[in-house]
Amino acid sequence: KKIAYEEAIVSSVKNTETAYEMQESVPQLTDISRESKATLDAYGVNDKDKNKSEYAKQCLMARRLVERGVRFVELSCCKAGGGGGGGAANPWDQHGNLPNGHKAMADHVDQPIAALLTDLKERGLLDETLVVFTGEFGRTPFSQGSNGRDHNPYGFSLWMAGGGVKGGSVYGATDELGYYAVDNVATVYDLWATV
Repeated sequence: KKIAYEEAIVSSVKNTETAYEMQESVPQLTDISRESKATLDAYGVNDKDKNKSEYAKQCLMARRLVERGVRFVELSCCKAGGGGGGGAANPWDQHGNLPNGHKAMADHVDQPIAALLTDLKERGLLDETLVVFTGEFGRTPFSQGSNGRDHNPYGFSLWMAGGGVKGGSVYGATDELGYYAVDNVATVYDLWATV
């Protein structure tokens, strides 16, 4: 019992030291004041659109985390009041007002994502970093109401870049209506097993 007790103490001390080191690294990680103006502008960090600016900061932080060896980073699109037309928790979930909502959401993420991919590539990190842009599931190819789209569990689209993925590749296809996956059908489980 004495050996187990000593091992537990040593393990506890190591855990505490690791936690301290992690906490000490956060201020340096989150301090973007030393990033160049060109980098901040490329991401859109100071954009007048608050939602775009917030997403830009997330993308820049993702690059900084990847540089420091963090293995999994998740970004979320603009929260409540995102102007995307969807629910507050998921502004891409647009059951109505799709044209305006998708335009707003695309504007929030397009520039920051482009900057993130460019930045990772220029720093030699894109080859070993897989970027996945996806939602919760597919959307119907037909209108819900006058100008929205409903959930579609039978077909979904997403894109991936880096991490050894061959650029321009397309895997799978839906039927002529875009409703059911019919060619190289991959489930959500297949997707994440591949990732």
